[in-house]
Amino acid sequence: MKDLNPQKNTTLWDRLVGKDSEQPLEARIFHAVCILSVAALAFSVPFNLLIQLKELAFIMLVVCLLVLISYYYSRYKKKSHLNITLYGILSNLLFAVNFYYNSGIDGPTLMIFIASLFLIMAVVPPRQYTSWITLNIVLVLMLLLVQFKYPELITYTYASAEGRHADLFITYAMVVLLIYAITKYIRHHYNLEKRAVEQKAFELEKSNETKNKLLSIIAHDLRSPLNSIQSYLEVLSDAKLTQEEKKLIETDLLKKTQNTGQMLSNLLSWTRAQMEGVAVNLKTLNLADSLKATIQIQEETAMKKGIILKNDISGALEVRADVDMLEIIIRNILNNSIKFTQPGGEISISAIDDGTDIVITVCDNGKGISKSQQGEIFSLKGKSSYGTKNEKGAGLGLVLCKEFTEIQNGRIGFESEPGKGTKFFVHFKKPSFLIV
Repeated sequence: MKDLNPQKNTTLWDRLVGKDSEQPLEARIFHAVCILSVAALAFSVPFNLLIQLKELAFIMLVVCLLVLISYYYSRYKKKSHLNITLYGILSNLLFAVNFYYNSGIDGPTLMIFIASLFLIMAVVPPRQYTSWITLNIVLVLMLLLVQFKYPELITYTYASAEGRHADLFITYAMVVLLIYAITKYIRHHYNLEKRAVEQKAFELEKSNETKNKLLSIIAHDLRSPLNSIQSYLEVLSDAKLTQEEKKLIETDLLKKTQNTGQMLSNLLSWTRAQMEGVAVNLKTLNLADSLKATIQIQEETAMKKGIILKNDISGALEVRADVDMLEIIIRNILNNSIKFTQPGGEISISAIDDGTDIVITVCDNGKGISKSQQGEIFSLKGKSSYGTKNEKGAGLGLVLCKEFTEIQNGRIGFESEPGKGTKFFVHFKKPSFLIV
């Protein structure tokens, strides 16, 4: 059974950046940028204090707080577009101040400007790329011109060459790691969305195949028997027939009508399940009582074909199932067995408690399923075939059985030997009782 708890498999990182279903990819990337920026800035504050850059440490602390505020309003107030813009503007302004307080071109600010541009480009819409690149280049050019014309305005903050080299190396390493982390995050989610698109394309292709199959069924498998029924009625109304001839035609007409009704029932049930979804109403059911009417109807059908249908289901067995789906599943399996069993044959339906499930078994000594068809009988790829009395199906019965069984947390399988018969197994869950 599928896990219906959305939080169970949610990681801490997912909760921090937001889940796919909550916010768009750009917002989640921005949250990742904010978290990694805060981590980098939190590291830089004590480092700058250690190398005696107190003003710079204060600037980094202010930037860290502003990033945290932007993250909060974007992640929890859902105002990502506004905060991305504010983040971009403030980061550029504060890095310009950093350029002034951290030795200008001799410090690491230009590397920080490049990292800042990369982070902004990762989260803004493509239509804004030109604006942010222009702002970044113009700002850097102005700062370089100011230092070139008025070098005395720039504060050289390093007490030693060792301090400068350490600052440059640490800043470079942080920028590289930041770019790596964001690039990896973007590529990961790009691959996830690519796979999601491919899955949707695959499902669309399957949907088109299903539609074509249904159209084929409607065009051939339903039109053909309806045309036969029309022809029979025309003969009955126009021709002068003996009572024996009329009886034969009426018997054949009844078979055609029954087969067409069964095909329509399966077609409508399966189409509704595909288009609207299925509401499953699982209850504790007495198996024998729930299937009594269905089996009696199939016994009558089998008797008319000269087949013995034995019902060996114990009245004590209970299952956890949807009664309507249970009836549809067993009706289709029994109908299938009757269809492919010769007159004089035998079909049995029984059930046992195997300790884990209630297993319903339908066994016949009919013509069996050919090896070439066994792999596809539960899919629309399987071709419908004629029964021993030319009964025709739409190829949907066993497809419907599989889908309705699995939606009730059960499973279905079979064993078949061509020429000797087929045995179907349907597993249903047993009722569970809480002991207080």
